[in-house]
Amino acid sequence: MVFLLGAAACWACPPYCDLKTADLKAACSQNVWVSSTPNPLSPPTPSARALLAANVVALRHAKGWSQEALAFECGLHRTFVAHVERQARNIALDNVERLAVALGVQTYELLMAPG
Repeated sequence: MVFLLGAAACWACPPYCDLKTADLKAACSQNVWVSSTPNPLSPPTPSARALLAANVVALRHAKGWSQEALAFECGLHRTFVAHVERQARNIALDNVERLAVALGVQTYELLMAPG
């Protein structure tokens, strides 16, 4: 739900709105957008699962490892690594740590956006 608090739309506030008259006048003079929805023009924030998957794939490729080689280094099954890379599995923090150790990075680095 979006309200434009401007001269023409001030009275569009629901009756339960607790804006005081002074606040309403200040808002009306500034044409302030109030929104409970995200800005459609801003790029979507990738999920932690997507960041983890992208970082695991990139680091695995940088080492020249197959999924099986990474799984061996972590003590995990190859299909588990494949599920993580495809974002098909909700991974426990203990396993994120195992992946980080095998890939030679800090755990938090697997959840950071590139750049």
